[in-house]
Amino acid sequence: MLALPVLAYAWLTAGLRPFTLPALAAILGGGIGAIAVGARLPRRSTLREGAVAGGGWIWAALAGAIALWELQSFLQHPRDDHPTISSLTNSLLHSQQSRMVALLVWLAAGVWLARR
Repeated sequence: MLALPVLAYAWLTAGLRPFTLPALAAILGGGIGAIAVGARLPRRSTLREGAVAGGGWIWAALAGAIALWELQSFLQHPRDDHPTISSLTNSLLHSQQSRMVALLVWLAAGVWLARR
């Protein structure tokens, strides 16, 4: 029931010109919508009995490492020797079909994270 509108949204959004305000708004809006949908779904307990919660520091460390890599790569030249994540993914996200798949993964990740 929800699959067809999500596929249509992903196809239309993937067809927008990259790095424009409409593309940014569509991607952020879709991410917020995915999180809202995921928050309404029943929560999944991923902890085993007796396990300790609190793995947020791992995600923070990963995000920090990625941010430092991006900043270091952005400030160094030549770009061919120091690629940023976006320059590495540009060739992967060249077609509308590949951008659509990436957007569907982005939406699924939002739903998954909201259910945790």
